[in-house]
Amino acid sequence: MQVFLARCAAQFKTPIKSAFGHQHCYLCHQYCAHIVCHYCIDTLVERGFGQSVLGAQDLLRNPHVLKNLDTPNYDHLYAIDNYVWPINKLVLNMKFAHKPVAARVLAMMFMRFVFAPCIDPTNLAPSLAKPNSSSGCARNNAKANDIPQLLVPVPLSNKRYWQRQYNQAQLLCDWLSKATHIPNKAIVQRVKHTLAQTELDKQQRITNVENAFKCDLILNASHVAIIDDVISTGVTINAVCRAIKILNPTVKISVWAMAVTLLN
Repeated sequence: MQVFLARCAAQFKTPIKSAFGHQHCYLCHQYCAHIVCHYCIDTLVERGFGQSVLGAQDLLRNPHVLKNLDTPNYDHLYAIDNYVWPINKLVLNMKFAHKPVAARVLAMMFMRFVFAPCIDPTNLAPSLAKPNSSSGCARNNAKANDIPQLLVPVPLSNKRYWQRQYNQAQLLCDWLSKATHIPNKAIVQRVKHTLAQTELDKQQRITNVENAFKCDLILNASHVAIIDDVISTGVTINAVCRAIKILNPTVKISVWAMAVTLLN
């Protein structure tokens, strides 16, 4: 486990260069050897980022999150935080502003705020060090000791793929796979185009994604993690889980999301 966690930390030590040829922080745009500078990370931590909804080890144990979800067809749910700044900015950049590099920032934040508190801070890059609380470490130890064997992106429809030229969940999956050394594979296909879920109420969302996904693969893995950007009602994730479990009824499924949206 120590070797695994050390490898996770090492993935974000590599500097990133902008399109202009210099290194800079994605959030504040100041010169920096890392994708997000330690000043921005420290400021986020000081403001309580990553702690507003994550008081439980698993968000399925958090009543404020659980009350908004369609009855989960998965076993665990982990996310960085509520859909707040800078996650909202990064998700919008990734999905609608043709800035796929935002996926790397989100993956780094997931590693920092969901995994990194379990890693020895002396092994971390400066922008990832300084775990924010002992409770965070306890929250994440349960997750770190139960590592999925496969990461699975939520599939995108062909129409949206051609509009964006990439699947944002696949980008997140690729970076998380690189960081954790867990393989990723697009084992689920979206077999029908659906309306944007943000425009629909909960029941309409359920109808919208009915029979939208298909999985034809019998897995060797006993535990997989589904990767997505934002979870609101969890209806889409549930549909993906159902598709996987048709041929893999005993598989354990975790959901790794960048954010959850707390509905009123």
